[in-house]
Amino acid sequence: MGNIKEVWFLTSELESERASSFRQERWCCYFLKEGALLRIFNLRGIFSYSDIICVDKDSLALFRKSGLANYQGPQASVREGIVAKILRRLKHLMLADLYLPNVFSLCIRLDKLLADRIEPVVIFASSPPFSLAVIGFLMKRRYKDKAIFIIDMRDAWALHNALGGIRWIKRGIERRVLQIANQVITVSIGLADEFELHYGIKVEVAYNVATHYIENDFPERIDLHKIHPEIDPNRIVIVYTGSVPEFHYDITSMINAIRKFSIENKEISQRIQLVFIGACDIVKQEASAQVIDQKSIIFVDHLPHHLIRSVQASASALLLLAHHGPKNRGVVSTKLFEYLCLSKPILPIDLCQGSDVDILLKKYCGSSLNIHKSEEIQKILQRIAENGVSFLPKIVNVQDIGDLMDSYEILTKRILQ
Repeated sequence: MGNIKEVWFLTSELESERASSFRQERWCCYFLKEGALLRIFNLRGIFSYSDIICVDKDSLALFRKSGLANYQGPQASVREGIVAKILRRLKHLMLADLYLPNVFSLCIRLDKLLADRIEPVVIFASSPPFSLAVIGFLMKRRYKDKAIFIIDMRDAWALHNALGGIRWIKRGIERRVLQIANQVITVSIGLADEFELHYGIKVEVAYNVATHYIENDFPERIDLHKIHPEIDPNRIVIVYTGSVPEFHYDITSMINAIRKFSIENKEISQRIQLVFIGACDIVKQEASAQVIDQKSIIFVDHLPHHLIRSVQASASALLLLAHHGPKNRGVVSTKLFEYLCLSKPILPIDLCQGSDVDILLKKYCGSSLNIHKSEEIQKILQRIAENGVSFLPKIVNVQDIGDLMDSYEILTKRILQ
């Protein structure tokens, strides 16, 4: 067949600055580096999508820049509030993502393009949303010899334990879609094992390395007091940035530990502040329910990406919440690599021994922490208050994680050949 000359890239977040968008950009850059013509179909909301051809990194950068200026996409705040919670559950129950107007119109568009084609093309679907993988599935079934179908599963869909919906129906769909693909790629060994166990497929792994942190200059430190008047720079400030989706983390144990620590160790507990920045409504509700001292735990609304980096660089340590479940269900957040790239001490909560993140911390930081229950978290907080954060995992040479990028180049070459 020879090398494939064109890649159709199906995604939904390339026109935003969310952390997940950088993985899509990375794949695009590697395809362009190998000389492929890149055609990007990026879902915009529920009604429209982009259709643009990129021939080099400059045209990709221009597309990204114009997208950030003109289309910001859904914000993380949609995770918050009772109405949003109900709508989200209905969406998963009704599988609404699979038949949105722009999904339907994109499917028709690709069908027409493939019908008129002679040479084969790579259809690279980056999921979520899973509707993109379903579109690729339909094209692969209809044009078997023309479509080289690749799925980049950044997250599980039917196997996700927090998304809801009718599980057996979703698993049936996910199984059929993944099994027809020429190649499935995911973000961790744990998730690869899950897909192989349930669907009997071989899955490659490319960790979601935060290259946007490696490639940029180290962010300037800022006065955290300016972010929120209650943040005390004289305390040990432990920062979490991002969203806290419902059912993902063991928030109750963490907040309970903070409460007990502040009650039983009144004097030294004043040495620590935890700061949550972003869509952290679940944490705020739990803290309010357990009546946590408002100066012990601070909540800040969404901040621009560049400012987030400065906040992280100015913190004493960075809080990493591990997905709650056996071996953390294979979840490796981009946040881990953002933290590593800043060479800051990392406080992992609920991290399972032998999980991907546990192995990565041991490899690049030389140590890890496996603390789960409220009592264990409380002891760690006391140790931090008494001795500081120097014992927490911290990478020495940031460039060491660059070797994780090799998998992208290897997989890109294999896909195009």
